Amino acid sequence: MKIGIDARFYRRSTAGLGRYSQALISQLAKIDKINKYIIYLSPEDKKEYNVKAKNFKPKIVPITHYSLSEQTKFLNILNKDKNDLVHFLNFNHPIFYRGKFVTTVHDLTIMFFPTGRQQKSFIRRWAFKTVFSSSVKNAQRVIAISKNTKKDIEEIFKISSNKIDVIYEGIDKQYNRKMQNAECRMQNFKKKYNLNHPYLFFLSQWRPHKGLPELIKAFEILRERYKIPQLLVIGGKSNKNFPEIPIFIEKSGYKSKIIRPGFIPEEDLPLFYTCADVFIFPSKYEGFGLPPLEAMACGTPVISSNKSCMPEVLDDAAEYFDPSDPKKIAKKIKDILSNEQLMQEMSQKGLKQVKKYSWSKMAKETLKLYKKVLKRS
Repeated sequence: MKIGIDARFYRRSTAGLGRYSQALISQLAKIDKINKYIIYLSPEDKKEYNVKAKNFKPKIVPITHYSLSEQTKFLNILNKDKNDLVHFLNFNHPIFYRGKFVTTVHDLTIMFFPTGRQQKSFIRRWAFKTVFSSSVKNAQRVIAISKNTKKDIEEIFKISSNKIDVIYEGIDKQYNRKMQNAECRMQNFKKKYNLNHPYLFFLSQWRPHKGLPELIKAFEILRERYKIPQLLVIGGKSNKNFPEIPIFIEKSGYKSKIIRPGFIPEEDLPLFYTCADVFIFPSKYEGFGLPPLEAMACGTPVISSNKSCMPEVLDDAAEYFDPSDPKKIAKKIKDILSNEQLMQEMSQKGLKQVKKYSWSKMAKETLKLYKKVLKRS
C-alpha cells in the first residue's frame, strides 16, 4: 500500500509535534519494509530528515501550516499522489480532501487556551474550529495521545468513542539515569550555564496556561518564606503572543535567582533534568506531557499539576498540586525538598513509570491501525 504522512512539523523546533513526527517515522521505517511511504516535509523539515529506508520517500512541499495554500495547493498534491491512506500528524489538513485518512490529535489547547491572535479574531477561531471538526469527523480513525484527550474530543465534537484510539507517546533513549555518572560533563555543563547552585527546573512553552506566572509566585514564596537556596531554571523561549510572561519575570523581586537559558540544545537537555533537585510542571492543560516523563527517565523527582492528563500519564510516580494556587505549589515543593527519603522514593517510582512508554510500541500500534483501516477499505 501507498501511505502518505504529513510531517510538516518534523523539525525539533516545533517541540512535542516534532518529537512525535520524528519518532513515529523513524520507528515505522524499522518495522515496515513492505508498504511505500511518502513523507511530506517543508524545506525546514528536510534539513533534519535522515531516514534511509528505501520505501520511505521524502517530498518537499513549501506550504505553511494553517494557510490558504494548505487548503488548495496541498489538496492538489495529495489528490495527484493518490495515496491509499494519509496520516495527518496534527489536526490541520485540507478540509476538502476525500481520500482515506487518519489524524492524530495531541491536545485541544487551541480550544481552551487560544493564542492572542485567535482571541482577537472571530474568523480565526471559526477557521480553526472548522478545520479541527473536519479532521476528527471525516477521518477513518482518530488517534488521541491520552485518554484525557480522547474525552475532550468526544465532548467538544460529539463523535463516538469507538472511532478514537488512544496511543501513548514514548521517551527518547537519551533520557537515561546513567547520565548521572557523567560527573565531568556535568561540571562542564554547570559552568557553561552558570549553574553554581542547586536548582528547580521547568521546561515548556512560555504560555499562561503552562502555569509560569503561578510558578514564579510560588518561587518567590519559597525564597522569602521558606528560605530555600535553590535557583529556578526556566527552559524554553518567550512567545511573542504572550509578552506578559517575560515582563512578569522582570518584575519579580527574585529575578536574579531565575535562570533563563533559552532554547536548550538536545545534547544538554538530559543534563538539565539530571542535575535538577526536582522538576516542576504546573501546566493547567496537556495532551500527554513529555517533559515530566523525560525528567523521570533521568531519575529526577517530579512535582506536577493535578490537571488534565497528568495523573493519567504520571500515575503515583509524581507528587501533585493545584496549579492555580502559588501558596500550595510552594508548600508542596518545600515539603518534598526537605524529605530526602521521599525524593529517593519518587525517583525510583519515576524510573519504573517511564518503562510503560516507548516510541517503538507507539509505532507498532500506529501501523496496526493503518492495516486495520486499509483492510476494512
